[in-house]
Amino acid sequence: MDMKTWALTLGVGAAAGAVAIMMLPRQSTARKLAYKAAAKVEDAASMMADKISQKIDTMS
Repeated sequence: MDMKTWALTLGVGAAAGAVAIMMLPRQSTARKLAYKAAAKVEDAASMMADKISQKIDTMS
């Protein structure tokens, strides 16, 4: 599987998951947990991007 196919599959899966979560009632425990998990993933991705940027800057 090449990288484009993998990225496309990942994107479609994420979009399908987002649609499923949006269909849940606002007060649903599953919806709240999904939002918390998404926030943690976003934070982790942001921290990783910062670390990569720092490594690249020190290499230059």
